Amino acid sequence: MAFFMKKSTITYLLFLISLATSGQWNTIPLPTAASFRALKSFKNEIWMGGTKGTYIHSKDEGITWEVKQVPGAENLDFRDLIILNEKEIILMSAGPSEKDAAKLYKTQDGGQSWEIILHIKEPKYFFDAIAWDHKKGIGYLLSDPIEQKFVLLKILQNGSKIEPINLIHFPTLLPREAAFAASGSSLLWMNKKLTIISGGGHYARIFQSLNANLTSWEITHNEIQADTSSGYFTIAAKNKNHFWVAGGNYLNLNSSEIPIIETKDGGKNWTPIKSPLPNNYYIEKVIWSSPYWIVTGPAGSYAFHPKLSQWKKLSESHYHNIITTKHKIIGVGAKGQIGYFNKSELQALFFPKK
Repeated sequence: MAFFMKKSTITYLLFLISLATSGQWNTIPLPTAASFRALKSFKNEIWMGGTKGTYIHSKDEGITWEVKQVPGAENLDFRDLIILNEKEIILMSAGPSEKDAAKLYKTQDGGQSWEIILHIKEPKYFFDAIAWDHKKGIGYLLSDPIEQKFVLLKILQNGSKIEPINLIHFPTLLPREAAFAASGSSLLWMNKKLTIISGGGHYARIFQSLNANLTSWEITHNEIQADTSSGYFTIAAKNKNHFWVAGGNYLNLNSSEIPIIETKDGGKNWTPIKSPLPNNYYIEKVIWSSPYWIVTGPAGSYAFHPKLSQWKKLSESHYHNIITTKHKIIGVGAKGQIGYFNKSELQALFFPKK
């Protein structure tokens, strides 16, 4: 059943003027105190999802914005989302199914109306991330383990059909091991394989499917010690073979014993990156924005130029999640913190004019 926006809902449309100075994150002053972790872009479209059922949308790469709430979702926290096209978007609520928070919402008209396409009421479900195969129009929804087994659902027909995936041959999980629902990036679909990163157990581990139908899996990395609040939080791909994985401890934001690791063979072998981050800290999101790797967490953000083997600290930021668009890096964080960084400024950071 569709839920339509009430007439009393206020839509904010803000025209933002760039006042950028070199090397600076620029605040986007939107009228919301919600905290945001869900963030995706598609062409010029940008969508954000957060607490109190809040979502934010821009059609023009961040020049103008709309801030709204999904009716009936005021108690939910949207931690991930998928942009299917300019009109169809899926929002993922992260929270215990016992508290009525294991839900997926979908709009088919760019946010004018929403419907619930999945609502699990059985106990122990907690959604972590969605990965999407845009070529086939198929999604993969990861939920917390039940009886030490991950729960994975397949989303078909752009959300019209959702069915469980039998993970009978998945490796046994460690006690308390799970994926973190931080920035919705604990799951990666690439080169017809699904990769899951974990934490919470005695080791931070990486699992990868051996085939496209997900009937066979292997552990490809099992070397870094972790605990209930630490592990791997984010995975990103430069191409079908080169991935980065990062993480830390969400209870210790300013230091980390979890290294950034990489693979250059599609996930078969992993090694620490050759140029470690100057100041290790909790990393909640990593992205590739050619020619840079960029990492962020509540303690700050850095950019890395692989050819120069150099890191540059970006200006003060506390973002949980970042994405790349054509001209900008967009960031979202707690208590309505939203900002952007012009890509042209990254060039000036690494190659300052004399």
